[in-house]
Amino acid sequence: MEKGQPVWLKSTASHWGWVPAIVHNREEVTIKGITVLRVTLRDDPTNGGTASGIGSGVGGGNGSASDDYSSPFYDADLHRATEIKGDGYYANIEPFEITLTIDLESLARDELDDIKIRDYESTNQVVVGGVDDLIGLTHLHEPAILHALLLRYEDDIIYTSTGPILIAINPFKSMPLYTDEVMQQYRLQGERGVSVSGGGKNNADGQTTLGEKKRSELLSEKLPPHAYLTADDAYRAMMRGIEINAAFGGGAGGSGPTATRKKTAGRRVGEVKGSSDDNETATNQSILVSGESGAGKTVTTKIVLNYFAMLSKLVMTDDTNQEEESAAVTSSSVEQQVLDSNPILESFGNARTIRNDNSSRFGKYIDIRFSHNGRLTGASIDTYLLEKVRLIRQTEGERNFHVFYQLLEAATDQERDDYFLGDMKLEDFALVNQSGTYDRRDMVSDVDMHREMLDAMSTMGFDPMMIKNIMRLIVAVLYAGNMTFTEITSHKGETCTLDETEASEAVACLLGVSFEKLAAALTSRVLFLKEEVIIKELSAKQAYKASEALIKSIYGANFDFIVETINKSIHNDKIDKRNDKSAYIGVLDIFGFETFEVNTFEQL
Repeated sequence: MEKGQPVWLKSTASHWGWVPAIVHNREEVTIKGITVLRVTLRDDPTNGGTASGIGSGVGGGNGSASDDYSSPFYDADLHRATEIKGDGYYANIEPFEITLTIDLESLARDELDDIKIRDYESTNQVVVGGVDDLIGLTHLHEPAILHALLLRYEDDIIYTSTGPILIAINPFKSMPLYTDEVMQQYRLQGERGVSVSGGGKNNADGQTTLGEKKRSELLSEKLPPHAYLTADDAYRAMMRGIEINAAFGGGAGGSGPTATRKKTAGRRVGEVKGSSDDNETATNQSILVSGESGAGKTVTTKIVLNYFAMLSKLVMTDDTNQEEESAAVTSSSVEQQVLDSNPILESFGNARTIRNDNSSRFGKYIDIRFSHNGRLTGASIDTYLLEKVRLIRQTEGERNFHVFYQLLEAATDQERDDYFLGDMKLEDFALVNQSGTYDRRDMVSDVDMHREMLDAMSTMGFDPMMIKNIMRLIVAVLYAGNMTFTEITSHKGETCTLDETEASEAVACLLGVSFEKLAAALTSRVLFLKEEVIIKELSAKQAYKASEALIKSIYGANFDFIVETINKSIHNDKIDKRNDKSAYIGVLDIFGFETFEVNTFEQL
């Protein structure tokens, strides 16, 4: 660490934890027989337009200046130009000078927690951040990574690689990164040196998708990191495995859903040995999409699915078995059905949170199934950890699941009669009015989303009666949140009764049970002992807990039924049983966790 060395200094003055600084002076001193390094740091006036000079700030310097320090913010007398204001990213950082004592052994091992060397070019001392892969940084540590991502983000470059991992920063705006032309560029790059059963060169009509000149230009340069690149690498690795195993007379190299999957959340997809046969190349791949709430995981999953659908449509079907083709292609293609499942799952599983207006409040694993020639033939969806606690309570500024607001805003007069809604509004239901938030900040219409959900349900094989019964359960859950109990105190202890209100009667009717059976289920507990059955009366507090459990159980079972119905639509058992060369790409969308005032199992 030499004089004039650019460094990062850990500081609470920056909202991301680090500020740029310059080594102003260094000297080795001996304290009680131990030699240490005493380093004086000053704010860096060349980075982000930060005002610089001598004085108190981060560490309260001694106010002196030496001739070897040059700053554009010093006048001839070396006095501070206090009126100068920075206009860059660090403009809010006050000028500082601070002296630190550093252990030489820690410096040699690069184990300093508060100071990190800053990357720079030796010719002009400009900070380097414009790298597609963070592995290319000279110094790979927290401030270097954050600063490199910042520089790219400011230039609207939201994707960055770090080895096999793709980092995506949500731009919170529309960007021209997902057009058909961009898709074709990454497809053409993926075809270099890869043979995928003749697929990809021409479209379904046999026409060249891009001109030969355009194609040669694309193949001459490497495209930057992108979600399409990650998806393409997984697809090419799967196809290589299928082709290699077919060439050696094997199967797909672990073609079942329980086979070993190679996790390829990034670009360089390798080939590993399958668990079922050491002579087979593994074909099944996985893409893990993780991040905090609002990071863009659900959208990224959609982007990946769209890319797979595009690749599947371009696969030539000349050599495809006609029976298989007939089973795979229906009035609504498998590709479209996989994409159409999103509006349904988002309506029942997504909600507005403090950070995100369309936050997935459940985890989702999508197993996408491909035939031997790369054709998408089916899929299955597994969900987990649905945030059912949201049904009971929401914090200020949040909403319950979208479907409640969509139904109440878009319900027709006939539906209001069928579901006993009458003139009821959102404000009339306890499960959705406690936060006082009813709209979405992203300006998305609940009415439009409800219509899109209903269209998707029709596409996915939900018949009208099935849809009606699902909506009956949604309204039953809403009314269940309005049920009340009356406390009764007697010599037997505290018991209660279910109040016979419009809400409780509506719940009984919508669930298809009598009011008496509903009341008995909520106000008493049945204990089965070895030789007898004991009925224990519940207090009002316990009955409210029982009603909350009923709400969660009904909604959870409803959600599971919806997922099961979707799987029946997009899963093709006939092809699976006939084709032992199929392979899978799994996409795991882990929903983003948030910390609430009251945290339960789903937040742990």
